[in-house]
Amino acid sequence: MNYAIVIDSIAAVPNFILKKRPFKVMPVTVKVDGVEMPDTFDEKSLVDIYKGNTLNVKSQVDTAPPTEQQIRDLISEQVAPYYDFALCQTVTKKVSPTYDNFQFASNSIAKDAREVRNSLGIEHAFRMTCLNTGSTLAGQGLVAIYADMLLTKGATFSEYTSLIEKFARVVHCYPVVADPLYSRARALEKGVKTVSFPAALIGKSVGLNPIIQIRYDHITKTVLTKRGLATSINHLLLYACERIEEGIYAPVVNLSYAGDKRDLDGFQNYARLLEVARVNNVKVLVGVMSLAASVVYGPGAFALGIAPKNQTAVPV
Repeated sequence: MNYAIVIDSIAAVPNFILKKRPFKVMPVTVKVDGVEMPDTFDEKSLVDIYKGNTLNVKSQVDTAPPTEQQIRDLISEQVAPYYDFALCQTVTKKVSPTYDNFQFASNSIAKDAREVRNSLGIEHAFRMTCLNTGSTLAGQGLVAIYADMLLTKGATFSEYTSLIEKFARVVHCYPVVADPLYSRARALEKGVKTVSFPAALIGKSVGLNPIIQIRYDHITKTVLTKRGLATSINHLLLYACERIEEGIYAPVVNLSYAGDKRDLDGFQNYARLLEVARVNNVKVLVGVMSLAASVVYGPGAFALGIAPKNQTAVPV
C-alpha cells in the first residue's frame, strides 16, 4: 500500500524515523513571549532551546493547532501527488481541535486531491482517514510507529483501520513533570486550575516530580510522585522493564526527552531497560521531544509510550 502517515508535531516520533519512513508532520504553532518559534524536529536545535532559558515559568506561551487551510495545503502538496493513502493521526481531541479540523477539511481535501492527481495523470483513487489517537506525546507517537509497522507488514487499508483503533485504546502515555511551577503556569494559560500555587511552589522547592498516566481518551491522573527528576524517571523506566517482561501488545517502547538524549545514560534503570528489551526482542526508541510536545511539561520532561498487556499496573 502506497501510504503516508500524517501526524501533528505533538506526536513524539524520533527524528531518525521521520527521516526514513513515510511520515508527514503537520506543524503546531508555538509562540513564546509573542515570538513564533520554529516547529522543528532537529534534535540539536531543540536541545539548545531546552538548555537555554527560552522556556521558563515566566514565559508567555501560546500554541495553535494546524488550521483547515494548513491541513489542505499539506495533503495537496506533500501527500496527494505521491501517495494513494493519507493516514492521519492526531493528538487526543480532548486537548486540541486538530482532529476536528481534519474532519472539517476532509471534503475539500478530496476535491483538492482529485484535481492534483488528475493534473498529474494519476488514475488511482486517493483515500484519507483520520484517527483521534486519544493520546499525546510518546503515546501518540507509539500509535504512529505501530501503524507504520502494520503497513510495512502488508496490512490492507481495512485491516489497518480496525487494528489501529484497537491498539490506540491500550496505549499508555506516562509524562514526568520536570517543574511543577512551570507546568502550572502552562495549565493556567489554558484555563486549567488543577494545582494551586502553594502546592506547586512546595513541590518545586522540595523537588517533587509527578508521573502522570494518560490513557485512551485523555483519561489522566497522577500515579506517583517522587523527590528528584532522576528518581521519578528511574521508577518509570523500571515500570517499562516490568511491563516488557510481563508482555506488551507491540514489541516497541517509545521514549521522548526534552533534553540531550545522552543524559539518559546517567539514569540507573536505562541500561536495565535496554537489556530487558534486548532479551525480549523489543525495540527501545528514543527521541528529543518537539517544542510543541514539551510546552506543557517543560525542559527536562520525559515521557514513555507503551502498550502493556497488564492495563492496571502503574509505576510504584
